[in-house]
Amino acid sequence: MKTKLIATLLLALTASAHATFIQLGQINLTGTFTENPNFDWNHVGDHPLGWFGTMTVQSATGIFLPYVNAGDNLSMSNAAYNLAQPLPLWTMDGFTFETTFTEATGGWPGVFCFGIINLSGNGFNPNDYPPFGAYSHWEFDAPPSFDTGPINLSIPVGYDNGHVSDSGSTVMFFGFGLIAIGLGGKARPKFNAAKV
Repeated sequence: MKTKLIATLLLALTASAHATFIQLGQINLTGTFTENPNFDWNHVGDHPLGWFGTMTVQSATGIFLPYVNAGDNLSMSNAAYNLAQPLPLWTMDGFTFETTFTEATGGWPGVFCFGIINLSGNGFNPNDYPPFGAYSHWEFDAPPSFDTGPINLSIPVGYDNGHVSDSGSTVMFFGFGLIAIGLGGKARPKFNAAKV
C-alpha cells in the first residue's frame, strides 16, 4: 500500500505546468569581456566585475526588426559591468536597455552574468502585453580566465500570456488523484454506526 502511494506521489512530482511564454524578439551580439582580477565577491560595490569591449549584433528578430541590423554596435554609457550602482545602460538603433537588476553566479572560471532590463524605444511599450507586461533581460557567460575573452550576449524580450497550456496532464493527474483516493479508501477501516 505504501509503495503504491509513494509511486503515485513520485509520478505526480515529475510533471509541471508552465504558462505560455511568447517571445517577441531577441538580439544576439558578440564581443569581448575583460574580467577584473580585483573584483571582490564579498564587496561587490567596490570594483566592477569587468569591462565590455565592442559588442556587435550578429542577429536580431521580432520587434527589433527592422531597427537593429547585423553589424550594428551596442552603445554603452559605461563599459564597466557593476553589480551595484551604476548598472549598465545601453542604447542601440532607437532602443534603450536600462538595467534594473543584475546578478553574477558561479565562480572563476565560468561566471554566468544576467541582468533584468527596462526596454523602451521605437514605440515599444511593455504594458501592451497583458496580463503581466513584457519582460526583457540580457545574459552571457564570462570568459574562463582573467584575460580578455570572447562572449555571446543575448537580449531576449517576451511575455507570459497567463495561460497554462494543457497537454493532457490535467486529465492524467485527475485520474491519478482518483486512483490514490480509491487506494486510500480501501485501507481505511469501515465505520459502523450500529456499534457506537
